[in-house]
Amino acid sequence: YCYLCHDGSRYLFCCDSCPRVVCEHCLGLVEVDPTLCDPDVKFKCPGCHELDERDAKSKWSPYYAFTRNEHGVPVQVLKKLVFMTGVCERASKAQVCADSILILHLVCAGMEHWGSLPQLLHMTLKEYHMEDSLTYEEVIFDLGTNTKLAQWIRKAGRLGAKLAARDFRRKIIFVMVHSEVNRGDLFAGKNEGGEDVATMIEDFIHYVFAPPLHKLVYASTLFMLTCGHLVAFEESFMAMKQAITRLRPEYTILFTTPDFISAVTKMFMVAYSIQVLVQGHTFHEILLDLLNVSLDLRMHTDVLLIHISGLRPPKPPFGSRTHTPIAALSPSIIGYRYSWYHSHRRPWSNSLPIGCPGCGAIRSWSQSKHNLEGKHAKAWVASCLACGRKVFSEPLQGEYQLQGNKVSGWVRYTLWATQAL
Repeated sequence: YCYLCHDGSRYLFCCDSCPRVVCEHCLGLVEVDPTLCDPDVKFKCPGCHELDERDAKSKWSPYYAFTRNEHGVPVQVLKKLVFMTGVCERASKAQVCADSILILHLVCAGMEHWGSLPQLLHMTLKEYHMEDSLTYEEVIFDLGTNTKLAQWIRKAGRLGAKLAARDFRRKIIFVMVHSEVNRGDLFAGKNEGGEDVATMIEDFIHYVFAPPLHKLVYASTLFMLTCGHLVAFEESFMAMKQAITRLRPEYTILFTTPDFISAVTKMFMVAYSIQVLVQGHTFHEILLDLLNVSLDLRMHTDVLLIHISGLRPPKPPFGSRTHTPIAALSPSIIGYRYSWYHSHRRPWSNSLPIGCPGCGAIRSWSQSKHNLEGKHAKAWVASCLACGRKVFSEPLQGEYQLQGNKVSGWVRYTLWATQAL
């Protein structure tokens, strides 16, 4: 697809310097001269033309889209200038990626998954892909008894072998499961009596991603669609971190609310599909933009991002014309917690109740102010405008960064600094 209009066309010209593609309509070509398709003709997209101007620190110059090298000098192929008629309908650094994608949805037995996030992601991407470049697999697992566990291991083996035969450039894995409220363990299925069975995190991850299925997790994006008990308990959260360190997905996303409702993340998922999987932006660099459009998510839950870098060769800067290989980095892991704040709804990410517990007034909270009497230097206080009752808030312990304004935005807490693997 053309990166300007996101539409197809009879002629699509691939830039010789970057991954972008432009159609003849956006180029303003009424008719396409067959010589433009000759092997020795080079095409430069408008974005690379702008980069060349910037690198040369020159003023604006005419855009020569098609050139041919004659005696070492680029010569314009067309007799007339190209006057662009297209309008950039997306971000100027966007492209339309054609990477093959796997969406793997693993569902614990008994979970309702009709209209789920993975299905929404698949539906959003279908318009941009051919059938052989977009694969969706939805599998129900049940590890509740030894017999069921043995059946799953065989099933996971067949599934892993089938998917491993495909060279997917992008792998997005969802695990939909309940978490236990007292320890943070994850439910594995149902026992002989039909009751839910929970298991420790390390055992759950080991069996759900039984070999060779575990190989698919490497350099993938893993969404854990479960309630926040998994991350609320230190033991279960550290066990999850160890499992991530072993399997090495590039990104892992978890949620903190005790009663997670996946429907509130639908706007996030649609934005993720377009911004990351279609337009090619790097996930951790654009995560704040995705959160800002997720209006239903921000009051419902915090978002945890665990990023393992160094699993792939680093991408060159966008629009770079050099093809020199970049040395791979050693793998390292870092963790962040993103919490939405609002001055009189969620000061320091602590949600204020809709009703004042002192007088029962509805939505009576004042804008939070700096609490000079607080123990923390950044403590805030909000007061009920009806009765004067005060509620105090302060940031979580550890390093943090505000990404917003005085009224609202996101706090990014560093769960742990970069650790080499």
